[in-house]
Amino acid sequence: MELRDKIWLGFCGMFAFVGTMFLIIGWSHWQSTYRIVRNGVQTQGIVVENVHKPRRGLERQTTSLAPVVQFFTATGEQKLYYSQTYTTPVSHQVGEVVTIWYLPDDLNQATLNGADAWIFPVVFGIFGVAAALIGYPALLKFLFRKIFSNT
Repeated sequence: MELRDKIWLGFCGMFAFVGTMFLIIGWSHWQSTYRIVRNGVQTQGIVVENVHKPRRGLERQTTSLAPVVQFFTATGEQKLYYSQTYTTPVSHQVGEVVTIWYLPDDLNQATLNGADAWIFPVVFGIFGVAAALIGYPALLKFLFRKIFSNT
């Protein structure tokens, strides 16, 4: 096998692998969110604050904000949910009432209605499909050409 063929095989394999990993991660996150919505308790919460993404090292402060939602469980316990969906402009205003789901047996497992629930799996799914559509057809074409040209 020539060096050019090895490089092409590595390129196709990398895209196929990355696409598969992105799809698995997106699907896993989607299943987790679906489980929270399906098995969790739906309640109303109130946005008590919008926070900036924590900075690491020399990273500049961004204008993106994520809501912090206060809600009460069925047992009356007060909880705070920190969204990981940072947007510009802000997705929810302080004082806004929002729908939130949480798992009663694991109060740290919660999700907001809207983009908070679907943005991560959709983005990973789109990138996964794109990378897989680049990698797998080219990889299969390369492999079939090698298999059938040697016989």
